[in-house]
Amino acid sequence: MINNVETYANITKIILNGAEWYSSIGTEGSKGTKVFALGGNVVNTGLVEVPMGTTLREIVYDIGGGIPNGRDFKAAQTGGPSGGCIPKEYLDIAIDYESLSSIGSMMGSRWINSNGRYEMYG
Repeated sequence: MINNVETYANITKIILNGAEWYSSIGTEGSKGTKVFALGGNVVNTGLVEVPMGTTLREIVYDIGGGIPNGRDFKAAQTGGPSGGCIPKEYLDIAIDYESLSSIGSMMGSRWINSNGRYEMYG
Protein backbone atom coordinates (compact mmCIF):
# COMPACT_ATOMS: atom_id res chain seq x y z
CA MET A 1 0.00 0.00 0.00
CA ILE A 2 1.20 3.50 -0.82
CA ASN A 3 0.79 5.88 2.09
CA ASN A 4 2.37 9.04 0.75
CA VAL A 5 0.39 11.74 -1.05
CA GLU A 6 3.50 12.75 -3.01
CA THR A 7 3.64 9.25 -4.53
CA TYR A 8 -0.04 9.41 -5.45
CA ALA A 9 0.53 12.80 -7.11
CA ASN A 10 3.23 11.34 -9.36
CA ILE A 11 1.37 8.21 -10.50
CA THR A 12 -0.67 9.90 -13.24
CA LYS A 13 2.39 11.70 -14.64
CA ILE A 14 4.36 8.45 -14.70
CA ILE A 15 1.53 6.52 -16.40
CA LEU A 16 1.04 9.26 -19.02
CA ASN A 17 4.73 9.95 -19.70
CA GLY A 18 6.43 6.68 -18.78
CA ALA A 19 8.99 5.57 -16.24
CA GLU A 20 11.89 6.58 -18.47
CA TRP A 21 10.58 10.17 -18.56
CA TYR A 22 10.26 10.26 -14.77
CA SER A 23 13.73 8.78 -14.33
CA SER A 24 15.18 11.57 -16.48
CA ILE A 25 14.26 14.07 -13.76
CA GLY A 26 16.59 14.41 -10.79
CA THR A 27 19.95 12.80 -10.16
CA GLU A 28 21.30 9.32 -10.77
CA GLY A 29 20.45 8.20 -7.24
CA SER A 30 17.50 10.48 -6.43
CA LYS A 31 14.88 10.50 -9.18
CA GLY A 32 12.01 12.89 -9.70
CA THR A 33 11.01 16.05 -7.90
CA LYS A 34 10.43 16.94 -4.27
CA VAL A 35 8.17 19.47 -2.62
CA PHE A 36 9.74 21.66 0.06
CA ALA A 37 8.32 24.19 2.49
CA LEU A 38 10.64 27.17 2.05
CA GLY A 39 10.55 29.54 4.98
CA GLY A 40 12.60 31.69 7.25
CA ASN A 41 14.48 34.77 6.22
CA VAL A 42 13.89 34.75 2.44
CA VAL A 43 11.87 37.12 0.28
CA ASN A 44 9.48 34.46 -1.12
CA THR A 45 8.26 31.76 1.24
CA GLY A 46 5.90 28.89 0.46
CA LEU A 47 5.77 25.44 -1.05
CA VAL A 48 8.15 24.79 -3.93
CA GLU A 49 8.61 21.73 -6.14
CA VAL A 50 12.07 21.23 -7.60
CA PRO A 51 13.92 18.45 -9.40
CA MET A 52 16.13 16.43 -7.09
CA GLY A 53 19.67 17.79 -7.43
CA THR A 54 18.64 21.45 -7.45
CA THR A 55 21.18 23.35 -5.36
CA LEU A 56 20.42 25.04 -2.09
CA ARG A 57 21.58 28.30 -3.69
CA GLU A 58 18.98 27.94 -6.47
CA ILE A 59 16.23 27.31 -3.94
CA VAL A 60 17.18 30.20 -1.62
CA TYR A 61 18.11 32.80 -4.26
CA ASP A 62 16.37 31.92 -7.55
CA ILE A 63 13.11 30.66 -6.08
CA GLY A 64 13.18 32.25 -2.62
CA GLY A 65 14.35 35.62 -3.89
CA GLY A 66 17.37 35.71 -1.57
CA ILE A 67 17.81 37.15 1.90
CA PRO A 68 15.92 40.41 2.55
CA ASN A 69 17.72 43.74 2.92
CA GLY A 70 20.88 42.53 1.17
CA ARG A 71 21.99 40.46 4.14
CA ASP A 72 24.31 37.51 3.70
CA PHE A 73 23.13 33.92 3.83
CA LYS A 74 24.31 32.33 7.06
CA ALA A 75 22.75 28.84 7.10
CA ALA A 76 19.69 26.80 6.24
CA GLN A 77 18.04 24.18 8.37
CA THR A 78 16.75 21.18 6.45
CA GLY A 79 14.62 18.26 7.45
CA GLY A 80 12.66 19.98 10.18
CA PRO A 81 13.53 19.37 13.81
CA SER A 82 15.45 16.17 13.06
CA GLY A 83 17.56 17.73 10.31
CA GLY A 84 20.67 19.81 10.53
CA CYS A 85 21.96 23.26 9.67
CA ILE A 86 23.78 23.70 6.38
CA PRO A 87 26.31 26.56 6.60
CA LYS A 88 27.17 29.00 3.81
CA GLU A 89 30.12 26.91 2.63
CA TYR A 90 27.63 24.28 1.36
CA LEU A 91 25.31 26.72 -0.42
CA ASP A 92 26.03 25.00 -3.75
CA ILE A 93 25.25 21.49 -2.50
CA ALA A 94 22.73 19.51 -4.52
CA ILE A 95 19.54 18.82 -2.61
CA ASP A 96 19.25 15.06 -2.91
CA TYR A 97 19.47 12.16 -0.47
CA GLU A 98 23.12 11.32 -1.12
CA SER A 99 24.50 14.85 -1.05
CA LEU A 100 22.68 15.86 2.12
CA SER A 101 23.74 12.65 3.84
CA SER A 102 27.38 13.32 2.88
CA ILE A 103 27.39 16.49 5.00
CA GLY A 104 25.43 15.04 7.91
CA SER A 105 22.07 16.53 6.93
CA MET A 106 18.89 14.88 5.71
CA MET A 107 15.79 15.40 3.61
CA GLY A 108 13.49 14.68 6.54
CA SER A 109 10.20 16.55 6.38
CA ARG A 110 11.52 18.57 3.41
CA TRP A 111 11.49 21.88 5.20
CA ILE A 112 14.14 24.47 4.33
CA ASN A 113 14.44 27.33 6.78
CA SER A 114 16.90 29.91 5.50
CA ASN A 115 18.57 32.34 7.85
CA GLY A 116 20.39 35.53 6.98
CA ARG A 117 19.99 37.26 10.30
CA TYR A 118 23.18 38.58 11.77
CA GLU A 119 22.46 37.41 15.30
CA MET A 120 22.10 33.74 14.38
CA TYR A 121 24.40 31.11 12.85
CA GLY A 122 27.25 33.54 12.48
